[in-house]
Amino acid sequence: MLKILSKTALAVAVCAFCSTAAYSAEFKEMTLRLAHTAATSHAHNKAAEQFAKNVKERTGGKVTVEVYPAGELGDQPALAEQITMSSLDMAIVSLGNLATYSKKLNAMTAPFLFENYDHAHKVIDNYVMDWMNEGLAQHNAYGLSMFDYGFRQTTTKGIVVKSAEDLKGVKIRVPPSAGLLAAFDAIGANTQKIAYSELYSSLKQGVVDGQENPVFTIYADSLFETQDNLALTNHYFDCQALIINKDTYEAQSDELKQILKEEAIKAQNLTREEISGGEAKVIEQLKEKGMNVTTPDRQSFIDKMEPAYKKIGELSGQEEMDKLLKAVADNK
Repeated sequence: MLKILSKTALAVAVCAFCSTAAYSAEFKEMTLRLAHTAATSHAHNKAAEQFAKNVKERTGGKVTVEVYPAGELGDQPALAEQITMSSLDMAIVSLGNLATYSKKLNAMTAPFLFENYDHAHKVIDNYVMDWMNEGLAQHNAYGLSMFDYGFRQTTTKGIVVKSAEDLKGVKIRVPPSAGLLAAFDAIGANTQKIAYSELYSSLKQGVVDGQENPVFTIYADSLFETQDNLALTNHYFDCQALIINKDTYEAQSDELKQILKEEAIKAQNLTREEISGGEAKVIEQLKEKGMNVTTPDRQSFIDKMEPAYKKIGELSGQEEMDKLLKAVADNK
């Protein structure tokens, strides 16, 4: 009996070796570099690491994806440029930064586009990915999937926000995003452009009264230490594309292209689970840190967004803006 088991085990081992060797022989040995700016603890890095692990396993160890997190290879504008210049293989970049190369992507920076996560995901899956890639193609880039970053919320110190009127005249830090600036200008806030690296100290010193970010960022970077109010404004759905240099992608075999695409979607879905599924928990954690949480009247903001939409339409091209708005309406 022992002898039979030994032969069986040997046969299985030999078969497994042959299968692995044959499978891995289908792929050329190569290393792909994937860079992003999120912290190593962020869902984006977790998704990138999963992508790298799965690609390596599915190619029999032939294709290695090296992940460079936390801005090791530069900020997002630099990463986008490296992709277009063929000096970097893959990166995770916001649509706001990609709008430098395809102006129509400015339309995705419009405020209050999506009602919730499910709505955003439907529009992205059914429209945005193909629409985005049409614009990126001429810049040697291709989007494999879209990572959730989260709905952006508003924090203040000493100011309870229940409607758009409560933010009128409030000094608030807004990143250099056309859509976000236009949105807060439209409600009469006193928008301030401050580098994110200087945000914590600016809030602590009272240079500005508030800021806006997804709750994951507010918690991870301890912004609650400088702010006592969190308004769930859900004013902007923030997402970032996993892009690959187009020449690099097109040079691969159909089998490897399929693996890269499938694993990119799996990584995307991980961010969707982590971000949308984890948001409620983080809000509770912020409450425990002493933040007062409100859910402002959404319509009071939407009623003031006409100037913002006009500005964004000029930047993106009104025709492209209208196409996106139709997709938003069709996928509710």
